[in-house]
Amino acid sequence: VRTAAEMIRPYLKRDGLVVLESTVPPGTSERLVIPILEKNGLNAGEFYFAHCPERAIPGRTIYEMIHNDRIIGGYDNKSAELARSLYASFVKGNIYLTDLKTAELVKLMENTYRDVNIALANEFAQIAEECGINVWEAIELANKHPRVNILRPGPGVGGHCIAVDPWFLTENSTKSKMILLAREINDSMPNYVLQIVRNLLKDVKEPTITIFGVAYKGNVDDTRETPALKFIKLAENEGYRVKCYDPYVKDFEYELFGLSEAVKDSDCIVLIADHDVFREIDPSKLEMRNKNLVDTRNILDHEKWRRAGFKVKVLGDGKC
Repeated sequence: VRTAAEMIRPYLKRDGLVVLESTVPPGTSERLVIPILEKNGLNAGEFYFAHCPERAIPGRTIYEMIHNDRIIGGYDNKSAELARSLYASFVKGNIYLTDLKTAELVKLMENTYRDVNIALANEFAQIAEECGINVWEAIELANKHPRVNILRPGPGVGGHCIAVDPWFLTENSTKSKMILLAREINDSMPNYVLQIVRNLLKDVKEPTITIFGVAYKGNVDDTRETPALKFIKLAENEGYRVKCYDPYVKDFEYELFGLSEAVKDSDCIVLIADHDVFREIDPSKLEMRNKNLVDTRNILDHEKWRRAGFKVKVLGDGKC
């Protein structure tokens, strides 16, 4: 953001409009960005400034840029109205105006809410396993309540938003205990998944693990902050050999294999990213040393895998 502001500064003219879309801590526009822009000799008010936080996810970026509601925070009323006119030229969703700090906080609240909700789901998953309950069934039933919407548990939280944005709220505040705890829970999930693998492979010498999906979420090629990376490093530190398969990802810190090579002589498949293509795999054709499957996303046909000779463990399912 600092670099972008410095690049814009020489070209900023009187009555020009600058819009910041990047997710930033509250106060960044007023403390950092606007002072940089003012070094060209114009004061805020002589140029216009607004913050309109991005609301889009990989794979649906253009659609969501057009159809999602947008929040615009203006340095002043004129800045907000000018930004509204700009976004109204392509946004079909509603546009809501506010001040800069509120707009900055809103985006962080949105992603932190999801992070906390996922942490709750992950804690429910661990409790369910202790109690011999299938958390996926329990969540589905709990969500029948008209005011309940529990998200899905998983192997951790990744991406450039949910895994990062909550930290902006903890930097300068001592009132973020729940946010910090949620981050701790979600960051611990790769370790929890590894414990499941340990139990499955405790009698296997020199075990090999195959990772299905190194992207941070399903059906994308984005590996930023992926929980797969932390899981791989933890597993290697404990002596496991790890091979990775992801038909979406082309560039990753670890070597990527084709499906056949990735599972050859493997002892356990650990599904991390919920790519739809994984549903189409025929488990009876996979040549492995030991047939174990850990499905951390609950997306596969587990009976089909069991019929192919696999021992199946689903994250959060205390019944299997």
